[in-house]
Amino acid sequence: MRILYVIDSMTKDGAESQLLKTLERLPPERYEVFVVLSRAEGERVAELTTLPCVREITTLAGGDKRRHLLEKAFAIAGIVNAIKPDITHSWLWYSNFLCGLSRRCGFWRQVPFVASQRGDYHARYSKFRLWLTEKVIYNTADVLLTNSEPIQRYLCQRYPDKNIHSIPNLLELPTTEVWAQRKPTPETRVKLIVSVGRFAPEKGHRYLIEALNLLKQQNVACRCTFLGEGKLEAELRALVAEYGLSEQVAFPGFCEDVFSVLLTADVFVLPSLHESSPNALIEAMGIGMPCIASDLVGIANLVENETNGLRVPTKDSQALASALHRLLTTPDFAAELGRNARATIQQKFNSTESMQKLEDIYGQLFRDSMG
Repeated sequence: MRILYVIDSMTKDGAESQLLKTLERLPPERYEVFVVLSRAEGERVAELTTLPCVREITTLAGGDKRRHLLEKAFAIAGIVNAIKPDITHSWLWYSNFLCGLSRRCGFWRQVPFVASQRGDYHARYSKFRLWLTEKVIYNTADVLLTNSEPIQRYLCQRYPDKNIHSIPNLLELPTTEVWAQRKPTPETRVKLIVSVGRFAPEKGHRYLIEALNLLKQQNVACRCTFLGEGKLEAELRALVAEYGLSEQVAFPGFCEDVFSVLLTADVFVLPSLHESSPNALIEAMGIGMPCIASDLVGIANLVENETNGLRVPTKDSQALASALHRLLTTPDFAAELGRNARATIQQKFNSTESMQKLEDIYGQLFRDSMG
């Protein structure tokens, strides 16, 4: 089966990591994969070239990153006509829109189209952008995929005639032996908080920094490490300096081995404003970390408040500070949340089952297209 994947770029973000994990698991004797990067190459593009199933990688941005959408839609059509894929599968809103526009113009209507929605569009976007989403993405896609059951249920209610599936993220957790090495910081030492995610406004890092300032005023000794990169880093560093937290807060950048840091930390925090099924939270819960996350629809499907983690309102630094204070000062409660979190992730996520579900969807589309 020949599949054309279209994604914005190969950066170090969650969707890109999930695409890599997907392609690593596609048997090369059964699948030929072609990848189009619709905006830029990104730091991880070289990893694509090492995958046995990948035949060719094309970047649409070229020398002019402002190529018109319609020009890119024609480019997608040319690639589809040249490759003749059995299925086109796009990831992320921009690439979904681009493929939907290309198909809506009639360039490749006979090729099945799968669109992956990796976030909560209806919580995040304006009415106009949602209108575009419905007309150009939802109406043209044969299958909509999401990684969140609540978002799938919501989409099914709004679009009952669409073929919509939820496939949990692919997950690679450390072995039980590695997990067993994780020990909370002794009470005599400073506790470590970790947050993972790109530095963008929707990730809500500033509210965690404000919460750290409140803890400092309460004389709670703690440190915080922000793992990630992004255009907001300078602004976040300035906020840390403004609050006099530079000695307590670290920005080491992107970390290839996130688990090596998580296994040494005491609390994980995800203060995002919008999420569906965040990789970082899933991984932290999966290794038994006590976690605090925003009270969002996708997160509520993972975190049962007071049972396997704590949920706090978005943009509420005071509530976040209170939750942190509670976990940092009640280690037995924190440890119980961590144990329950790990059990939850082991129950909800099975990469073999997720891949089988994806291959089943591909297979059905292929059979239907063949008549």
